[in-house]
Amino acid sequence: MRQIARIIAVAAVLCILGSPALAAASVPARYQLRGHLPDLGERPTMRAFLTQAAYDAYRSSLGDANVFPPASSLFMSFDKDILALYTRGNDLGGRCIATAVSAGLSTDVTISLAWQLGTCGAPITAHYPFILMSLSRAASDGTSWVQTGRSVCAMVETADTSACAPLGSGTTAAPAATATPAAATASAAPTAAAAQTASAAPTPTRTVTPTATTTATAVAATSPTPTAVPTRSAVAVASPTAAPETAPNAVDLWLGAALVGLGVMVGIAIMAMRRPREPSGFRRR
Repeated sequence: MRQIARIIAVAAVLCILGSPALAAASVPARYQLRGHLPDLGERPTMRAFLTQAAYDAYRSSLGDANVFPPASSLFMSFDKDILALYTRGNDLGGRCIATAVSAGLSTDVTISLAWQLGTCGAPITAHYPFILMSLSRAASDGTSWVQTGRSVCAMVETADTSACAPLGSGTTAAPAATATPAAATASAAPTAAAAQTASAAPTPTRTVTPTATTTATAVAATSPTPTAVPTRSAVAVASPTAAPETAPNAVDLWLGAALVGLGVMVGIAIMAMRRPREPSGFRRR
């Protein structure tokens, strides 16, 4: 009987270790859009959009460089998901961000990304990769993780690509925009002296006039400045497609292993109870 009790105790411990309550929670995530776009900045950045209004405002702020589709064209809804935009900045080139996305939840949400060889439809000179993702507002354990004080972080294999964005009431973005040469020569208030030093008439929202050419493959080409010869690729390739369903998470695998272990232990206990007792070799006279 003591042996049976020990077996049952070990099986109970396995079930506790495999329970979802104690396992690390994950956040369901899926790829929405990827491409290359230098207008998003030179360094790794992260942006989180909690509402459609915040996402639309960001799209409008890009002006002619906007390659992001409206929220109605994405495979998500803001009542159940949020959007996260990760940009690598100036990269080595010859690679893009893979569509496999996984997110873990501890104090903050950490998104793990990977590289994929090739530019994923963009010209071979493109080297400003980005990826747009949706994150479920509910973690794998059913709790809501979206709250002020938490951050959404992403990294592509190495620590130098890491970037985070704190969550707020709408959208929060890590500053990524860098000043352009035209912006450095134009003052905030247009004067006669500024008119002599600026090569283009200053505008209230943008200091460059990118030109765009559209082809049947939805590839947009923009020039970063009106006077300088472009030295970097300004191509963004974006075509949202339905992402494959994510693989079973670690919580389900732990729970399944615990149940299998419990079944084996119970089977051993039953076999031990049914085994006939061997004679001791002594007889009472």
